[in-house]
Amino acid sequence: MDNAITAALSVTSLAASGNNNRGGGGVRVFRGAQPNQQSPPDETQVRQNNARMLLVSLQNLLPQIDQYLPERGQAVRQKLTELGMGNNANANFGNQMRTAMQQGTSDSLVAAASTAPPQIQSRLYQQAAQKAVDEGNSDRALQIANEHLDESGKNSIMQAVDFKRMATNAAPEKLNEIKQKLAALPSDSDRVKYLLDLSTAIQKDNPKLALRFLDDARNLVSKRVTNYQEFTDQLKVADAFASQDPKRSFELLEMGIGQLNELLSAAAVLNGFEVDIYKEGELSLRADNDLVTMVARYGQELAALAKIDFEHARMTADRFQLSEPRLNAKLSIVQNVLGGQPPSNNFRRGQNNFQFVMR
Repeated sequence: MDNAITAALSVTSLAASGNNNRGGGGVRVFRGAQPNQQSPPDETQVRQNNARMLLVSLQNLLPQIDQYLPERGQAVRQKLTELGMGNNANANFGNQMRTAMQQGTSDSLVAAASTAPPQIQSRLYQQAAQKAVDEGNSDRALQIANEHLDESGKNSIMQAVDFKRMATNAAPEKLNEIKQKLAALPSDSDRVKYLLDLSTAIQKDNPKLALRFLDDARNLVSKRVTNYQEFTDQLKVADAFASQDPKRSFELLEMGIGQLNELLSAAAVLNGFEVDIYKEGELSLRADNDLVTMVARYGQELAALAKIDFEHARMTADRFQLSEPRLNAKLSIVQNVLGGQPPSNNFRRGQNNFQFVMR
């Protein structure tokens, strides 16, 4: 980050660039002649172009700069102001959204929604209401829903509140009622979510019933995955079993890794056509791709389980057929076991990572 800031601050003007109005996102490094140019730029122009685009992207990363390099944040703001880039409304909204997500509270999401563009306000209010449900504040969730959501959104939140209350008071005599409500849910993903909530709510008072709910969730995810949400559900159930029955956690992860191997093989055939995650024959673990993201998440779950059963975690990592995900999973395991911070998944879609593309 320090090197990126130093390079960005070397820009002297916004002249000689037709792209100075681009918002954040990936940084594209220019090499050679660009379209619509009469002659190739010299080395100084190339450096200025690259520094200019880097500075634009830094505007979206000001919260992170303030966190990790606070002494340099003011210099970035000053340079943005000098070049007339300090009042970027899109960047300011992006920063506000990131802050809301990082804080992760219903109130922060409501605050973000109140100033968001109209086309995404409803979605943000829906997330805020759901977050209030997860926080155990049902009254707040219903208030948000009644004030800001349409009939469909209200019904969804009311159903979530109903399940949350049921989870809080789950008891064997209510099993038939719980089964009926689960059957009425629109998808298996919804059923998995609420089965996990039920299990967590009664774990302390009734561990046998909690394990029964986990088994029901495991049955839902023990099938061939057809989309990335189902992979995510599989990971959630594996994580929930970690403290109850780690063996079942590993069984689920092995099942998922087996299918990830199939998808990675298929991606190798399609590379350059439908996908672009292999560079010179090697899997790029920094690619902006859902499949690569999911591979990393399975490695991170193995890292978490390694503190419970290191040898089983190591053997499960060996089930990755390609060396890149296998080694990445093992590095995550080592870092976690030695007390370090496992590599975070910093390459999910939608994040403003720097991407230097050489042309």
